Parts: sequence; structure tokens; C-alpha cells
Amino acid sequence: MDQKQPLNFRLRADVVVRRIFWCFLGIELLIVFLDVFVNHYEWSSVVSIRRMVNITREDSLSNWFSSIQAIIVGSVIWLIAFAVRNQMQDNHYKRKFYCWACIGIFFIYIGIDDAIKFHERMGTACKVLLARSAGSSDPGILYSMYEAFPSYSWQMIFGPFFMAMGIFLLWFLWKELSSKRLWYWFLVGISLYVIAVGLDFAEGLDSGFYKDAGIAGFFSTEDYRIRHMSKTLEEFLEMLGTTVFLTIFLENLFRLSKEWKINISAKS
Repeated sequence: MDQKQPLNFRLRADVVVRRIFWCFLGIELLIVFLDVFVNHYEWSSVVSIRRMVNITREDSLSNWFSSIQAIIVGSVIWLIAFAVRNQMQDNHYKRKFYCWACIGIFFIYIGIDDAIKFHERMGTACKVLLARSAGSSDPGILYSMYEAFPSYSWQMIFGPFFMAMGIFLLWFLWKELSSKRLWYWFLVGISLYVIAVGLDFAEGLDSGFYKDAGIAGFFSTEDYRIRHMSKTLEEFLEMLGTTVFLTIFLENLFRLSKEWKINISAKS
């Protein structure tokens, strides 16, 4: 009886990372194309199809993709955490493990948040509660801050948390990424996130902001069209930033060991 030979798969880490980046970027460009032309310019007369590719809807293709993408990033970071734990020799490695694990949880949270629009809905809930308190004799400092804040209420509530997490990521990854080139790419990724949040802030301003600022007139188009294209650009930059993070953490994961092996044995 012939003895069964094991199956061996050999993959070059740099090739895998590069192909994943271009694959994800291609999907993101396709999502933007479908939103702009099939949805916004109504290449399709079927409303349900336009809704499916409408980048501003919670039940759209783009929302599903961005959620899955962020969860994948979080899962890769958890693999890094386990790889670091295998190197544990003292409390220094234990602290690194918990830091990586927290970052992984953060990205998984972002994926879940994208799927259920957690921060937007919590911002709305806080807005309702603060509005109820306005009827009292002393509405409080929080309501006064809400009244003064010009954009979406979620940014006032969640902004400090995201800013603190960004500072922690910059500090920790400066020391822990295996290459300074990866850290510079991380700066690119987080900059894309910052620009996306800035666009979201502008979208939450007065409904006539783009018209009053002369942006609609500069492009000789309607205010609603500029608003939609701004949302499309915001979502694209966010997805691209997540793709940059994915390639950074994948490359860092592969650098932790020169060779990775997966053994699957079946009982005869």
C-alpha cells in the first residue's frame, strides 16, 4: 500500500501581502464606481440595485465590505499577539501581548461598529437624552456643549476616545513594528482616517455648507451632489486606510518568524 505524501504549500510573504493590497484596492475602486455611476447617475433603473450599491446606506455593499475588512485586520493583530506570547520570557513580553490584544479588539470593534452604526446611534441617543434635560431649570454643561458643537453629536462623544486610541497606536507601534518603513505606512493609514473624519465633520455642518463655502459653485453642480461625492470620498478613504493597516500588520506578522507551518493530520 502506497504511503500518502503530505501536501506542502509554499507562499512568499511579500507576494501575498502585495496581492492582498491590490485585490482590496480593486474592490474599493469598484465600490466607488458602482456608487457613482450605477447609483448616483442612475445607470440602473432598478431602485433595489441602486440601494445595494449606495455607499451612504447602512445596508449597502460598501458597509458590509468595510465591516468585514476591519474585523480581518483585528484578527491579524490577534495572530500577532499570539506570536508575541510565544516569545514570552518576562513581564515585558506579557505587556506587549496585552497591548497587541487591545489593538486587535479595537479594530474588531470598528468592524462591528460599522456593521451596526454604533457610534452614530449612540450619538443620536445622547442627543435625545440631552434634549430632554434641556427642559429642566439647569440643563447642564453637557447640553451647552452639545448646543455649541456644530457637527454630528457622536464626534463630541466618541472623539476623545478615538483620539486617545490614535495617540496610543502611534506610541506603541513606533516601538513595536518590525520596520520603520511600516511605521511610516501606518502614518499614511491613520492620515486617511483623519481626513475621512474631517469630511464627516463637514457633512454634519449646516445643510447649506457646501453652497455657502462656494464648493458647489466651484464645481458648477448642485449641493446635494457635492454632499454625496464627499460621502463617497470619505468611505473610500476609510476603506483604503483599513487596507493599508491590513498590509502593515500582515507584513509585521510574517516578519515575526521566517517560516510559518500549518499541520493538519487525519487519522487513518
